[in-house]
Amino acid sequence: MIDFDETSIVAVRRTGDGERFALFTNADVQAFWTQKFWVAILDTGGDGFGLPVRYGTVCSAPAGWTLRQLILVAQARAALEYGRVPEGGALAVLEALGKAVRQMQAGEPLGAGVEFCPGAVTSPYSWTKARSGDLAIELCPDPESRREGIVPEQILIVVDEALRDWAERAPYLSRLWTCRNAVREALAAEIRRVRLARLAAGEAGEGR
Repeated sequence: MIDFDETSIVAVRRTGDGERFALFTNADVQAFWTQKFWVAILDTGGDGFGLPVRYGTVCSAPAGWTLRQLILVAQARAALEYGRVPEGGALAVLEALGKAVRQMQAGEPLGAGVEFCPGAVTSPYSWTKARSGDLAIELCPDPESRREGIVPEQILIVVDEALRDWAERAPYLSRLWTCRNAVREALAAEIRRVRLARLAAGEAGEGR
């Protein structure tokens, strides 16, 4: 598990089923940065994983995944799931993320530098790992978001939390609010998709 000062936590979020967390910490955030957190600590189902994030503004963290890159990862995973089960709910995720991308600031590359490759465990997907330079995200290998790894919902939670902070700092940028609304729509759609996948797999989890 990652060591961190609990007093540095500025936000705590959980997945829709309550089983995985996302902690946002302001450790090492500089006063002149226009972002409240740099690292999101994500529950992988077996450990904690530190995901560095930068908003992509002039005064933001010098390294980390950009919001557009994270959206691209979520889009690419949803596209794989749609190809696997077209009626499984992934299309709603894709449509919402498409709306979000169209609101991102002009000139920011469309997820530039992101590569996808197979992970270490068997999966119905052709890839479960996303890379950008020295950064990597190992996604859970199963459609039900049960096995170890970062679940797509957590990625969307991170983007949503960043957009909430950014929009509050720049309330005059209506596109940020529109983008966040689209991400929240995608988040709700992903929660529904996971429930459908678990039902299809024969799970009888509480509330499903």
